[in-house]
Amino acid sequence: MQKIIFILIAVVLLNSNLFADFVATITAVKGEATIARNATKLVAKTGLKLQEKDSVITQKNAKVQIIFKDETIITIGQKSHFSIKEYLFDANEEPSAKFGMFGGAMRAITGKIGKVAPQKFNVTTKTATIGIRGTNFTVAINENGALEAYCTYGEISVKIKGIEHSIKQGYFARIGTANHVDIKPFTPSMLKSMRERKFGTVKNKNAQVSKGQNVVIHESNDKQLNLTVDDKTDVTISDVTEEKKDTLFTARTLDATIAGYSMENAIYYGNYTMIENHSSYPDNGDVKLSIQFAKDTALLELGSFKEETPNLQYQFENVNKSQVVGSLISGAKSGEATIEFYGPTGNIVNGSFDYIQKQKNSNGVYSAKNFEALH
Repeated sequence: MQKIIFILIAVVLLNSNLFADFVATITAVKGEATIARNATKLVAKTGLKLQEKDSVITQKNAKVQIIFKDETIITIGQKSHFSIKEYLFDANEEPSAKFGMFGGAMRAITGKIGKVAPQKFNVTTKTATIGIRGTNFTVAINENGALEAYCTYGEISVKIKGIEHSIKQGYFARIGTANHVDIKPFTPSMLKSMRERKFGTVKNKNAQVSKGQNVVIHESNDKQLNLTVDDKTDVTISDVTEEKKDTLFTARTLDATIAGYSMENAIYYGNYTMIENHSSYPDNGDVKLSIQFAKDTALLELGSFKEETPNLQYQFENVNKSQVVGSLISGAKSGEATIEFYGPTGNIVNGSFDYIQKQKNSNGVYSAKNFEALH
């Protein structure tokens, strides 16, 4: 009888995991990392779905990138312990994103929750609680327990012992072991040094996929792991602390740059990752974006470059501005996709896409690059 009870309990636990509400997807992994879920440990791998209460634990020289349902992007550095304490992004309820950082480092680009309910987004550490006001930031915990919180875009707050400190863009807060708070500006070299220590350097290796006689080059997971270096906002194109001010673009400046291209066409290659997948298509795959600047049109193709035809195709018109919306023309019932240009010449694009297949909506994100300076 006791054996039967244990079997029933195991079945109940298994079913609860099978039908759990997943809140995020691992989009890139480097090195050894595990997911702690209840009393089990899972190997972190690209495409793995995460749920509330999961913890991500990375080893030396490892890092993991996660994209949440609201498009918040978090990269977890080496020797880190990051937990999803609470996460809710539902049209019928107030959103919430509460994370825990118990060692190591994380950097984030906040998504929709950071825009519609920034007061509900925070990161808790052993010494402080970090809140946001729609921003990008990095949290690093040193081996002696001291904490550093860098604000690379927008503004963050650091609350310790009931006292809240405001940290503006370009500043960081250092909290020592005695809970003393020191707020200072940081230089690009300081930020770069911290990121190299906590996240490691990323080797610029390209993956090659054959298609007939052609070789398609697209970004590897190593490059994907550095996605959070680029600020996905309509104000700045790259992290303000890593570039000279005269190389930054505003959305209006970039619109003029794209409209003024003398080249007739360009092709971008990259990868996509599904955030919610209720279709028969894979969770990850290749991206090809062909832009005809002479005609102000573009074609986005998602699938596998090994196949004769892609799974999904989106058509875009009026491609002469920093953000463009297109419509699905092949692969599902209906859907939309976006193009957002980044980089010093618009040679990097990030975007999102969705589609309806069998009456169910699926959505994901992609990143691609043109391997030449656009002109």
